[in-house]
Amino acid sequence: MEFWGNYLLLYSLFPPSLATDCAEVKVGESVKVDPAEFEACIHLSQAALGEAKKDKANEPVVLYLKVGDQKFVLGTLSREKIPQISLELVLEKEFEVSHNSKNASVYFCGYKAYYAGDEYP
Repeated sequence: MEFWGNYLLLYSLFPPSLATDCAEVKVGESVKVDPAEFEACIHLSQAALGEAKKDKANEPVVLYLKVGDQKFVLGTLSREKIPQISLELVLEKEFEVSHNSKNASVYFCGYKAYYAGDEYP
């Protein structure tokens, strides 16, 4: 399946230890991903709120992406109005995703993206 002519998408593993294409970022934690481990780029396509643990489920949740020394805000989620967000990010360098929620996990979903001329592992 061709993807905009530059990439060929396959099933994903988002970090290598998971068998699905989503990674759970728990409260107070972050997830680091090194695309070199996959020999591919990582295409982040969605972030969604998990179940809230407390009554304060309506808190705004800010999503962060850190690449090198730069930290970016990807967006803000809220349980009632914006429980998920679409993303279009293709990352070649090691990155880290995190959030500021004190009550819920956030799930980041994505794909491994191989350049069309590359051989597959």
